[in-house]
Amino acid sequence: MEPKLMKKDQNEVRDFGKGLTLQILLDKAEGAQNLDLGMVSIQPKCETPMHSRVFEEVIYMLSGQGQVRTEDGKVYTLESGDYILIPEGTVHCHVNNTDTPLKQLYIFAPQAPDNIQESFRNLPVLD
Repeated sequence: MEPKLMKKDQNEVRDFGKGLTLQILLDKAEGAQNLDLGMVSIQPKCETPMHSRVFEEVIYMLSGQGQVRTEDGKVYTLESGDYILIPEGTVHCHVNNTDTPLKQLYIFAPQAPDNIQESFRNLPVLD
């Protein structure tokens, strides 16, 4: 397999609604064999629903400040350049409780199951 160069505006931004957008950077459809990579933007005063994964998740904070909160009440604050490993099965959410948008990269390893990848790819696309 040859290296595959991806350009920054190559992938569409998909809208979760409620101040959350997702840009899939790499997954099976883009040729990745062992991981998923994407960028999530969370607008001020917004958060994701509580959720868990059947794989490890790494969050790398690109810009802004936010929190990862777990179901049992633990709070982890991340600033630009910080990252966190979220173990498989950990119920958590991502929170932006500031007045500025945040951007974070996610890495799933191993890759998300096909049904999760498909649900991400079927989100509405922003104009």
